[in-house]
Amino acid sequence: MDVTLLIFGCSIFAILGFGHAVLMLFTTKFEPRDHELFEKLKIGKTSMSKTGNMWNGIKGFHISHSLGLIIYGGFYIVLALENNSYLKSSAALNVGLFGVAITYIFLAHRFWFSVPRNCFIVAICFLAMSVVFR
Repeated sequence: MDVTLLIFGCSIFAILGFGHAVLMLFTTKFEPRDHELFEKLKIGKTSMSKTGNMWNGIKGFHISHSLGLIIYGGFYIVLALENNSYLKSSAALNVGLFGVAITYIFLAHRFWFSVPRNCFIVAICFLAMSVVFR
């Protein structure tokens, strides 16, 4: 695999994950525009827990989602830098590399919005080119 192209592709995932976490933690971008709904989320409880509230659960899901992107991108960057020959030869790691990327494209298309979807499409193009231009 071409290491540079692979790193570019995986960096997109890691950067999006980091950016998502920053937006969730330090801005109001993910807060509902409906103030009444936002207040209800902050006091609403789930049937699974008497502690915590829905808004904290939503924040936790967003942060864990961000962490998944960062770990996915970072894992393959480190692997490409430290043991690229093993990555080239491992069918399981390549299935994971492309399977996760395709899954994120599908999720972004179906449930999120166009910016992450388009970024993931660019990223998978870099990943595909890293295989073609070995």
